[in-house]
Formats: sequence, C-alpha cells, structure tokens
Amino acid sequence: MNSTNKHLDLLTKNVNEHIEKKGNLSYLSWSWAWSEALKADENATFEVKMFGDLPYCSIGQTCMVWVTVTLFGKPLMCQLPVMDNRNKAIPNPDAFDVNKAIMRCLAKAVALHGLGLYIYAGEDLPEPEPVQSIRQEQE
Repeated sequence: MNSTNKHLDLLTKNVNEHIEKKGNLSYLSWSWAWSEALKADENATFEVKMFGDLPYCSIGQTCMVWVTVTLFGKPLMCQLPVMDNRNKAIPNPDAFDVNKAIMRCLAKAVALHGLGLYIYAGEDLPEPEPVQSIRQEQE
C-alpha cells in the first residue's frame, strides 16, 4: 500500500469514540493519537523544534511550540501557541504549560496526516463579533 492510501486510511478513520471534550472544545488525547500513528507506521517519529536550549519560541510575553511528525516518510510540521483551557495565549508560561502545548501540538501534527483531521474543521473561522458592538454600529 502506498503512502497516499495510508494517509487516506487515516483521513477516513472514524475517531468519534476517542474524542474528548473540554468546555466547547473537542480533541484527541496525544497518547491515543500517537499510538494510532505508531500502529499505522512503525517508523513514525516526532521531533520538537528547539530554539537554542528551549523547546519554544518567545513572542512578546507569550510563546509558540513546533512539532514535526513523520509518517510514511512524509514530515509535516504544526505550530501552536502555549494556551490556557480557553484557547488564549498564556503570558509567561511555565514548564508545565509548555509541555502541555507540545503534546497538544503533537496530536495536531498527527491530525495533519489525516487522523481526526475533521475535528479541526471550522477551527480557523473568525470569532463572531460581540453582540454589543454590532448593536452600537447599527445605532
């Protein structure tokens, strides 16, 4: 089976029983996603991008992490801000926050290969304007 078919297998895999929820967010746990990646490709690897001695890049008081997952010989990189449970960037994150972001980024990088990718559909939609500002514009 070629790599396109293997990616198609991941794209069409139903992961609904493994979706976890936190607030209004749906996600796959990094451990389940990574175990599925290893089942699909025993040569799967992931790498955390380092910035000197740090596994993150500072942007003002916040930071971003990058993870590359290689499946079927194809590396795909994903980046993610270090965020709280409301998906807001954390100012001055600690090591635990950075570690959680790396593992979330790992799960999303696996999704770039197809596994559970549909969970993230609509994630890039703009946030709706607050009702108050819309009303003010109409007056």
